Amino acid sequence: MMKISNYNQLLAITTLLSGVIIFASLWHQYQKVEQISRAHYESRLLVQTINYTFTMSRIWLTTQDLLFAGRQTYLAKGIQDQSIQLKKNLISVAVKVSKIESENLVQRLISAIESNDDIVNMFAKISMQETKLWQTTVAESDKVTTQYVKDLEQLSEQVLSENNTLSRQAKIAAGNFTSLSVLVVSLYSLCILFIVSFFSKYIVKPIEKITALAQRPITDKAIVEFRQRRAPTEVKELSSAIQKFTQHIIVEKQKAEQERLNVIRANDKASIIMDTIPCAVVLVNEFGLIKECNIETEKLLLSDKADIIDKQVSYFVPALATLDGQFDSEMAIKSMQESLLAPKFEHPHIEFSGRKIVIKCLVNYLITLIDINERKHSQKALSSLNEQLINAEKLASIGQLSAGIAHEINNPVGYISSNLDILSNYFTPLMSYIKLVKNPDENIAAQALYQQEDLGFILDDIEPLIASTLEGAARVNKIIKDLGNYAHVDEKSPETISIDELIEKSLTLVTNELKYKVEITKDLDANVDVECFPQKLLQVFINMLVNSSHAIESKGNIFISSRIVQQEVNIRFEDDGAGISQDHLKSIFDPFFTTKPVGKGTGLGLHIVRSIIEEHHGRIDVGSKIGQGSQFDIYLPIHHIEIAKRKLNINKITS
Repeated sequence: MMKISNYNQLLAITTLLSGVIIFASLWHQYQKVEQISRAHYESRLLVQTINYTFTMSRIWLTTQDLLFAGRQTYLAKGIQDQSIQLKKNLISVAVKVSKIESENLVQRLISAIESNDDIVNMFAKISMQETKLWQTTVAESDKVTTQYVKDLEQLSEQVLSENNTLSRQAKIAAGNFTSLSVLVVSLYSLCILFIVSFFSKYIVKPIEKITALAQRPITDKAIVEFRQRRAPTEVKELSSAIQKFTQHIIVEKQKAEQERLNVIRANDKASIIMDTIPCAVVLVNEFGLIKECNIETEKLLLSDKADIIDKQVSYFVPALATLDGQFDSEMAIKSMQESLLAPKFEHPHIEFSGRKIVIKCLVNYLITLIDINERKHSQKALSSLNEQLINAEKLASIGQLSAGIAHEINNPVGYISSNLDILSNYFTPLMSYIKLVKNPDENIAAQALYQQEDLGFILDDIEPLIASTLEGAARVNKIIKDLGNYAHVDEKSPETISIDELIEKSLTLVTNELKYKVEITKDLDANVDVECFPQKLLQVFINMLVNSSHAIESKGNIFISSRIVQQEVNIRFEDDGAGISQDHLKSIFDPFFTTKPVGKGTGLGLHIVRSIIEEHHGRIDVGSKIGQGSQFDIYLPIHHIEIAKRKLNINKITS
């Protein structure tokens, strides 16, 4: 027993020491190779960065040539953006270079870019008449950029030289590592051969009977007996251990077989679940290749499973590919993202969501694709219905205001008619007087007629009568024009119009609704044009004014203001009417909700108001207290105003 133990210890120590020495030698050489390879890899990345910087520099210099050649000053902003990107690249290069002269070159290049930016900024401010200053600026820029190109070429040469040196060192180190590996493996093989021979001679022979028994074929139900009755003590103990180990293996084998059957059943269940999921499910590997799919996927993609597996998922869903055609793993893990199938599909609208999963230490993506074509059709139909609802509410508002508008038109028409009657009465004596004045013999009769008909008063009264008639006609024309604008259907594209002008038009249309019980106070201070659908916003303002009027029982006040608040235009409608209860405030924008008696309101006014405002990317806030009145604040985003201003400035420059 002691002899076998000593042999085992000796063999173990020999094997351990030789293994440690071999591993240490190989590890040392490997670390050296790895260090050189890493440096070579970083050097190659640096070369790629320099090449990319060269490409960007060519674009940067070309843009400057366009700027200087055609004095296209709008390119200055683009040159500045390119300069920023170039400086970022050069800063990353400065971090990676190892030589001081290379770092100095990078700093000179960055300084050259900054100097050239100053020249470009100055050039953008030079007028077209300052030809001499322009030529001087171009020459100065050429001087800076010429030196920049020289420094960049010098930096590239240094980086390439260092990369070539590291490449040679990497090849030499790899060759040394290969030679050392062959030598060490040969020595270790000899050592192992010696150990195996020694072990076979002094240890293996006593357990040959056990080995022969283990190699004998047996059935699953046979009981294997490894215990040796006549053998050395250590062999007996070894045979008993093998017997116990064999029994343990049999038990574990039975458990493994049961687990295998469980896995098969689980896979069958998973396949059934996958095929019963009411949406398409695909399993995609990290390279974007479809590795598994269910039946719904075949229906959605109109292809058999064999035609889908190992295809790029972007072949069916272009949104899952980057601009260079690679698989977009970030887009693949989006949640509930609307997208389109490839153009070849007749019904392309889908919604996808994905999750990153790890299977056997490999990254995969489980992506679900849902057919939303019916939803898109429903949304389109709902949008059309909403547009019809808005137009119907507009017509209802026109009907509600028609009596008042008719009254507003009737007043000026009445005094126009009266003025024309008076002018008709004035016409007869004036014509008689003119006929008498033409005959010199009738001067006395003309004077008598002048005194008798009081023609002096008539002549003085004619001018005010005509002015009053023209004023009435202009008023009628304005009311009819505003009503026509309100009834007109908006164009598909937005228009640019003044917010304050729209508010004034809405006041014109609801004058009769308000003038007998409401005093209007205006503070219109927006003074901006907004890109919008004018008729829709006009409908919003009319609804707000009519609602405020209805909230005032007998006499009251409505305050209207417009102003710019931070990045938005604020239009406020404030009244001192009955107010809205807190319970009703949360529901006033719901369709068909109304606190008015049956037949007095449809409950669609405020719902349509909010829909129109949201269509203009705005919002509406409301505050109210019972007995104190209500305040509605409409906010429209300022970027629409900026667009309008830019267009206005462009038109001014063009003109």
